[in-house]
Amino acid sequence: MIPNRITKRDFILKGTSLSDIMKIGIISDTHDNIENILKAVKEFNSRNVEIVLHAGDFVSPIAVESFAGIKLVGILGNNDTDIPGLTSAFNKIHGELKGEIFEAIYDGMKLVIYHGTSSSKKEFLIKSGKYDMVIYGHTHRKASNKIGRTIVVNPGTAKGWFFGFYATIAVFDTHTRIIEFVNL
Repeated sequence: MIPNRITKRDFILKGTSLSDIMKIGIISDTHDNIENILKAVKEFNSRNVEIVLHAGDFVSPIAVESFAGIKLVGILGNNDTDIPGLTSAFNKIHGELKGEIFEAIYDGMKLVIYHGTSSSKKEFLIKSGKYDMVIYGHTHRKASNKIGRTIVVNPGTAKGWFFGFYATIAVFDTHTRIIEFVNL
């Protein structure tokens, strides 16, 4: 089980270098594109990402199973209707499926992940001032901005074909607070 709160101290005690723990992979809207999921896993591994956060729209269990080999935490999107199958797939890869919204603290940063199906709910989370980072998907458009003290990130679609958008993922460094978008 992946803890909700991971701190630098936890990893120092375990002997993991700090440079390895401060990178979070962010992905959304994979929509069963297994080829791009495998590319994303390779990119996350090559960048020493400690955990991958998925902002929903896996679609089927086979998509989840394609994330085997990385620590995956995901939430449900509007196309994730096979909840029992998705839950089983998450269990199979030792990942965590968190429902519609997930809050966590990683490296001292409080974040929330929500697919973004309701614009008003997404805006409420952003403007609440409660989070250091809000991660969402749904629009398939990569975005990164800051509203107040909150970093707002949409990694775009890892599917890649919607509206002519390229397949993208993001990597966030909690130490530098730099977001890097990666084309798949």
